[in-house]
Amino acid sequence: MDDDRIGAVQARLARHAVERAALDPGRLWWQYFQLGGEAGALEVDAYLHGCLRLPADHRNLLARALNDLVRGAPVARVPFSWEIADSPRDAGPQGRGTTPSTGPRA
Repeated sequence: MDDDRIGAVQARLARHAVERAALDPGRLWWQYFQLGGEAGALEVDAYLHGCLRLPADHRNLLARALNDLVRGAPVARVPFSWEIADSPRDAGPQGRGTTPSTGPRA
């Protein structure tokens, strides 16, 4: 799977987790920023809505921040880019695909 498709899957799953956890995107951005993220709050919001592509390292840092924030909530964790790339299942285009497992968190 190419990086654009992996990014689209990660963004869709991240937005789903934010919505399910009723999490303020600003809070996600702050957690991401505290972990060393460099994208601004507007860019993170645009990414969550599929309007902006981010490099894999930024997407993975957002996944880590989001997984930290939803820990213990009944929300599936957001996978890292290498987990999607290595998945034997096709995550599919926007709106379809598999739900990430609730395995160990980063």
